[in-house]
Amino acid sequence: MTVKCTIDHDLDTVWEMLSDPQFRVDRSEALGEFNAECEIETDDDSATVTMSRDVERELPSVLAKVFNSRQSLSFVEQWQWDGEGWTGTLQVEVQGQPVKISADFSLKPDGDGCVYEITHYCKAKIPLVGGKVEKFILAETDKGAEAELDYLIKALG
Repeated sequence: MTVKCTIDHDLDTVWEMLSDPQFRVDRSEALGEFNAECEIETDDDSATVTMSRDVERELPSVLAKVFNSRQSLSFVEQWQWDGEGWTGTLQVEVQGQPVKISADFSLKPDGDGCVYEITHYCKAKIPLVGGKVEKFILAETDKGAEAELDYLIKALG
């Protein structure tokens, strides 16, 4: 599923917020995550966001047998200016788990505002329950992206 959000602020204003490491740490903490750290390296047409944080999720019983409810996540986002807006990829490592999460995303101008879109992918190499794990992780990841975008919109006022 693609998470899409129309934001009533111009691209430069939204980009300024998204490229602020303190904003990302504050957002993570406000959303109930722990130990958030973020570094962002930028130049005129690219950015690399490296972030780590711990999350705690209530797991369905079948997954609680495989995973701890508290997970450490490491993120790397690669953003690229494409002449119109920003596009990029995301790689997420779930520490100590046979799960890979990735995404493609974009931040594009739209009238006086902009549109952010992200599509997540998941691969869980776990016999018998891999498909259930993937489905759960994608649902949780999309829900997390929606909460992050809601936080962004509120922070922008």
